[in-house]
Amino acid sequence: MTAVLLAACTALIPLTPSRARTAAREGTAMADTMHGYAVKPWVIYQSADPLRAVHGRAGVDAIAVETPYERVRYEAYLHRLQGERITAARVRDFFEEARDRLGFLVYVHSRGQDDGSFLTQFHAPSLILPGGTAVVAMTSSIFGPSGDFYDVGSFREERLIGSITYGFALPACAGPMQLELIDGYGDRYAVRFDLRSYR
Repeated sequence: MTAVLLAACTALIPLTPSRARTAAREGTAMADTMHGYAVKPWVIYQSADPLRAVHGRAGVDAIAVETPYERVRYEAYLHRLQGERITAARVRDFFEEARDRLGFLVYVHSRGQDDGSFLTQFHAPSLILPGGTAVVAMTSSIFGPSGDFYDVGSFREERLIGSITYGFALPACAGPMQLELIDGYGDRYAVRFDLRSYR
């Protein structure tokens, strides 16, 4: 299977030990200065107005790609925030866990305040690689839901929000790709991106 995936990639964007150390330094520095984690450089999709929703419809608010580099950066940030010293051995652990893995963090909202199971209804996540090969997610994890308000027309409506993280066991391919998923109401979402634009 690995050989098939490698053949489907036009080129690879490897995470080297040197780049992993750089990512860990960035994450550690953010934690030491008590700044929030800066994820914007890895956002591949954001709705035109994240505070606005459509009446009677769920929606995707944003999607961030978890490249191997970003994963090391985040793990260093999180562990340092928890008071851990980020040693060279710890960075090697982060490196081994992150390389040849790709993830997507999908922020979504429900279509109504009583739609408590909406996060479990998103399904069929797949990644279309350069050349057209489709790969299905190997893992998924849910965070939420919690409540929030959105502008709907000239009114305010309460919705449930949360996130779903999808994990793919494949290397970071260079070239145009597409993430696809379907919500519980049959609405399909497709986002095109190129990992060469993200570290």
